[in-house]
Amino acid sequence: MLDLILINGLVADPANKIESRLNVGIKNGRIARITSEVLPAKQVIDCTGLIICPGFVDAHSHEDDMQGGVIQTDITLRALKQGVTTLVTGNCGDAPADLAAYKAAYEKEAPVNMALLAGHTTIRRLAGMEDKYAPVTPDILAKMLEILEAQLTEGAKGLSMGVRYEPGITLDEMCAMAEVVKRYNGIVAAHVRGDAFEVYDAMEEFLEMGRRTGVKLQISHIGSMAAFGQMADVLAYIDRRAAEEKLDVMIDCYPYNAFCTGIGTTTYDDGFLDRYHDVTKIEITDGEFKGFIPNMEVFYKIRREHPEYLTVAHVMNEEEVVMALTHPRTILGSDGILLNGAGHPRAAGAFARFIKKYVLDEHRFSLTEGIAKCTHRAAERFGIDRGTLSIGAAADIAVFDPATLQDKATFAEPHLPPVGVKHVFIGGVEALRDGEVLKKDLGKVF
Repeated sequence: MLDLILINGLVADPANKIESRLNVGIKNGRIARITSEVLPAKQVIDCTGLIICPGFVDAHSHEDDMQGGVIQTDITLRALKQGVTTLVTGNCGDAPADLAAYKAAYEKEAPVNMALLAGHTTIRRLAGMEDKYAPVTPDILAKMLEILEAQLTEGAKGLSMGVRYEPGITLDEMCAMAEVVKRYNGIVAAHVRGDAFEVYDAMEEFLEMGRRTGVKLQISHIGSMAAFGQMADVLAYIDRRAAEEKLDVMIDCYPYNAFCTGIGTTTYDDGFLDRYHDVTKIEITDGEFKGFIPNMEVFYKIRREHPEYLTVAHVMNEEEVVMALTHPRTILGSDGILLNGAGHPRAAGAFARFIKKYVLDEHRFSLTEGIAKCTHRAAERFGIDRGTLSIGAAADIAVFDPATLQDKATFAEPHLPPVGVKHVFIGGVEALRDGEVLKKDLGKVF
C-alpha cells in the first residue's frame, strides 16, 4: 500500500515529458507510481483542477543567516510558501565561512533543501585578504586554493564569484580558482564585473575564464546586468561564443525589473549614476529614510552611516528582462536576499510570479517549458538529485491551483506570500497546505 496518492491532478514533469491527468503515488518518501489508476493508499489527496509538478529548484538565492549556531529561517520559509523545495545558495561570492558548521546547524531545523556553493569573497577573507580593491599575493592565492579544495571536498557544488563586489580580483586569480573547480566537475557562477554599458567587457572576461579552464559557467541574474539596453547583444554574444568555442554556459534570471543590493557595496562606487542615471529611482528598504532616496545628500548619508542597508533600484527595462527569461539558456533564480526581514519581493514571489504572469497569463511559455525552467534544468545544472517525478526520485512536489495562483509580494510589502500554492511535499512529507507551514524541519544540505 502507498503512503500517499495525489489523484486527478494535471501532472507536469518536463524531465519525463509528462503533461497529463494522472495520479502520483508516494511510498517511503519517494515517487512510487505515476498512473491512471487510483491505487490503495493510507492518505488520498484530491487534486482535481490543480497542477502537480516537481518542487521548484531556485538556481540562485542566498542562505539565511546563522546566529549562535542557529539558522534564522526567513528566506527559506518564503521559498517554501511559493513551492520551492531546493535552493542553490552561497552566491555572488558570499557563502558561509564554515560549510560543515552551517550544514550541521541547517539540518537541525530548516524548511527546504539546500545546495551550497563556496564563496570566492569569503575564501579571500579566510585567507587573510581584506582589501577588496587589491589583487592577491601568490601566498594568499595558494591559501585560497587550499580552502577551496577543502570546501569542494566537503560537498560544495562549485564556486561563486562576486566580481563586481571584489574588484581586485584578476583574471589569473579567477582562472586559478576555476581550475580547482573543474577538477571536481563543479560550476563557477558569477556576478560579473560590470553592468549596463560595462557588461560587454565583464562578460568577455568571464567567458575567457571558461576558455582557459573549460569549467562550467553560470552567469548570475543577467537581468540586473544587461537589462539597460544591452540584453539582445549580450545574449547573442553568449550564444555565438558558446557555439564557436564549445563553452558550457548557462544563465539565471529573476522576473522583476529592479535589482537589490547593499548601499555600501561597490555597485554604488563613484560613477554609478553614469549607469543608472537617477538616484530617485533607488529606494532604501530599512531605517529612517525607508523609501525612495530624494537626493544625493541623503544617499551619501545612508551609505556612510548604514552601508549594510539594502537598496532596490528600479532601473531595469521590463522587456529586456522578459527577453532574458525566454532565452533557452536561462533558468529561474530568485536572488532572494534580506536584511532584518526587509528587501525585494523576489524572495517571496519570484516563482509564483513567473508561473502566473509569464506562463499562465501571458503564455510566453508552455506549461512544460515554464516548469522546466523552475525544476529539472536547475537541478541538473548544479548536480542536484531533484527536480523530477521519476519513479524512485525523492518526493519533493509542489501542487498549485492555476485559477488562483498569484504572487502577492510587492515592493511596499515584500514579505507577503503568494496564494494558490495548495500543497508542498518534501521527501513525501507535507510541509505546506494552503499557505500554512506544517513542517519546517525537513530541509537537508546536499
